[in-house]
Amino acid sequence: MQDVRCHRQRLRKRTSACCMFATSGSAWPPIMKEPSGDGESFFHLAVTGQLESAYFPMGPDGSSLFCRYDIVAGPDWELVSGMRSGITQSAQPEDDYRTVVFNMPLEFTMKSTNPHGWPQVVFSLYGNNFWNVETNRGYARIHCPLSGMKRTVRAPLFVPKFSNIWSAAMSWLTGVNPEMRDPKILADGSKHKGLACESYGELVVSLQAISRGCSRMGLDWGQSYD
Repeated sequence: MQDVRCHRQRLRKRTSACCMFATSGSAWPPIMKEPSGDGESFFHLAVTGQLESAYFPMGPDGSSLFCRYDIVAGPDWELVSGMRSGITQSAQPEDDYRTVVFNMPLEFTMKSTNPHGWPQVVFSLYGNNFWNVETNRGYARIHCPLSGMKRTVRAPLFVPKFSNIWSAAMSWLTGVNPEMRDPKILADGSKHKGLACESYGELVVSLQAISRGCSRMGLDWGQSYD
């Protein structure tokens, strides 16, 4: 009899608890809601395109050219998808001896809390000289387009040069150009002041960009155009 009484008391407690939730108007069991994400304070920028070719008015100074690219952005930018750096295949000049075709695809997505430090792409071009020694053939950089824009840019290539006459003479004899330890400093104008260089050739790059979440942050890129 005592066991039956204890069992009845437990049933009464459970029934009273269910009635309490029913009268309060809350669901049982309570439903957990997923966060809506309306409080996000960043926007996304998706960039696609390709490094089409390199053009040299009098032909390249070497053979077996290849190019490396690096994505550089401000401290508030974070890479969401894609590769931060990449390298093309080795290519030879076309029949006109002026154009070197790469057709290297570029695709990445980044997010940021503000537009400061807008993403840039730094290119480093390399090739073999007449001694069949690999050396750099120039550097270039471009800014990523604004959202809704498609651009085809002809970025000038520049090659660093020695300021010392003896080093310059050795560079001319050996066919080896000076290289930069970190080409990404080209994205910051304050870090390469006084750099001696000469310009020869250009890279042809086509890029387009789309964004998401800009209106929520009050950002307007204006009317898009091709």
